Amino acid sequence: MSMSSDGAGEGADGPLAEFSALRDEIQDRVKAQQHLLTLQLTFTSAIFGFAITRPGMTALLLIIPFGSYLLCGRLVAQHFGTLRVAAYIRDELSDRVPGGLRWERWLEDRQRRRPHFLGSTLPMLFTFTGASVLALGWTAGYVFGRGGVPVLERLGLGAFWIVGLAAAVSCVVLVLQMANRLPVRSWAQTGLS
Repeated sequence: MSMSSDGAGEGADGPLAEFSALRDEIQDRVKAQQHLLTLQLTFTSAIFGFAITRPGMTALLLIIPFGSYLLCGRLVAQHFGTLRVAAYIRDELSDRVPGGLRWERWLEDRQRRRPHFLGSTLPMLFTFTGASVLALGWTAGYVFGRGGVPVLERLGLGAFWIVGLAAAVSCVVLVLQMANRLPVRSWAQTGLS
């Protein structure tokens, strides 16, 4: 087997090209996470701004827990997708390149500890769960305390509020799983592998 000028075997060209494509995928996933975070901040700000400046629009805030949950779920899926790509590079692809690809192992060695709670986990909780809890708190009196509301309307709003609370709790679980503070089910069991 002949060697190229950089010392890597010519047989490594395919795995190196695959590595480059996978690193691009990781970068795309990281960018998608940033876009989802920006979308969450924009979405919640717009809904809050619209609902609190217009009389009678308080119930509109009830969509925030659902939107937050959907965006949080996508952000967490991108995070775990990135981890799966990195694991493939480390476990499958690295051995096919003479000398190996050590980036993922090096990165993993430096990230063995959980992310710092105040620096990464808490801001994510505020961004997704905090917006949901604020919206639910703002609407609690409107949903449960307002007088003269027909029973069916109150039951519908109450059910929507309770499901919104479940969505907010789900955001907490997702963020804590992403921060490695709660166990994650096997991806094979969830069907997301």
